[in-house]
Amino acid sequence: MKTLAGLVILFFCFSFCLGSTIRKETDLFDSATWIQTDEMEVLGSGEGSDSSFFLWGMIPVTTEPSLEKAMSQILEKFPDGKGLTNIQIYREDKAYFPLGMVIAIHVKAKVVGSKKTKVQ
Repeated sequence: MKTLAGLVILFFCFSFCLGSTIRKETDLFDSATWIQTDEMEVLGSGEGSDSSFFLWGMIPVTTEPSLEKAMSQILEKFPDGKGLTNIQIYREDKAYFPLGMVIAIHVKAKVVGSKKTKVQ
C-alpha cells in the first residue's frame, strides 16, 4: 500500500511539470533609436517571436532564440517602418517533462515611419 501511495505522489509531482509555462524577464524600452523629427508617425503595432528546443533542458536541438529575428518579424509587416517604440520583451519557458524545454522570446512594439503626404 505504501508503494502505491508513493507512486501516486510521484505521478502528481511529475504531471504538474508537463507543459507548464513560466514567463519571466519583462523588459521595457522607449525606442530602439532616437528620433528627433516631426515627420514621423506611428504606423501600427505588432508582435514577433522566436523559440528554440532543448532536449532534457540541456542539449540545444535548434538554434538559440534571436531577439533580432523577433524584432525583424514586426518590421516585415510594415514596409515603410523605420524604427520601433514602446518595446516590450519577455521570455517564456515551457517545460515538456521529461523530453525537454522550449524557450521563446516574444517582442511587442509600435512601428514608426515617415508621415504619408496626402494626394490632392
